[in-house]
Amino acid sequence: MSKSLSVATAIEKNQLGSATPFLVCLDIGVIDPTTAQLVETVYLVRNSEEIVFNGLTYMPVPFDIELKSESGSQSSVNLSIRDTSRAVQARMQQYGGGVGFRVKMTVVNAGNLTQPPEVVENFEVVGADASDYTASFRLGAENVLSQTFPRRRQTKDFCQWRYKDLNTCGYIGGLETCDLTLQGPNGCAAHNNSRNYGAFPGINVRVIVS
Repeated sequence: MSKSLSVATAIEKNQLGSATPFLVCLDIGVIDPTTAQLVETVYLVRNSEEIVFNGLTYMPVPFDIELKSESGSQSSVNLSIRDTSRAVQARMQQYGGGVGFRVKMTVVNAGNLTQPPEVVENFEVVGADASDYTASFRLGAENVLSQTFPRRRQTKDFCQWRYKDLNTCGYIGGLETCDLTLQGPNGCAAHNNSRNYGAFPGINVRVIVS
């Protein structure tokens, strides 16, 4: 991460009319509030066309970033996304209104997308609203105390993957449900999907008898 650019100066430099503009990319981590787990990540870039950075495809979407700094109070960042497809709003409606989503803001040089980013900042959505075709987020510093360490709990008998998620579970068959076990009547083995089981069956469980 460059120490010469801040989010504020990066926004000022993000002029598409320049020879090598700086592009602001967003990785919006959709968090399920009931499990506090990452469901998926939405990749957006403030640009006129999609870009590929670090092997990820960022879709072009208009959005505005406003930084507010008042004396005696912590600076805040307001993110307003023009959501004509309602893709962001649909995820907000499904997962707790958007509060708790994680936003990684990355500033890249459009002239050389193979070089490291100029700026990487991580935020947590502390306030959210949606109206018409606009999704609005109020961003605060990511709360490290709310994160699960380690990211995955090591359980023996309960799969942690989201059923039919192509990046984790990987099941594409015709069965509609899964009981999230390995050997259960409707578990991974019954789906012929044991290799993608999202738990740790080799864990030894010790029973302490008093």
